[in-house]
Amino acid sequence: MTNVTLHAVEAREKELGRPLSNEEKYNLTRYGALSPQEFEPEYDELKPGQCICGAFDCDEEYAHWTSGW
Repeated sequence: MTNVTLHAVEAREKELGRPLSNEEKYNLTRYGALSPQEFEPEYDELKPGQCICGAFDCDEEYAHWTSGW
């Protein structure tokens, strides 16, 4: 682990008030996040019938939700 990644791990441990698991350390150094959930978009802002791309009645809504937007 480089000094930069070691510093990032130590900073996150201090922020959380607990040591990181080996999996969390790997994810943080490899991806910059502790878990994939950190990349999950906020869906609360979407209205009924609205696609993740923001359009209403989107013809490609299924592809956007399943393949990513």
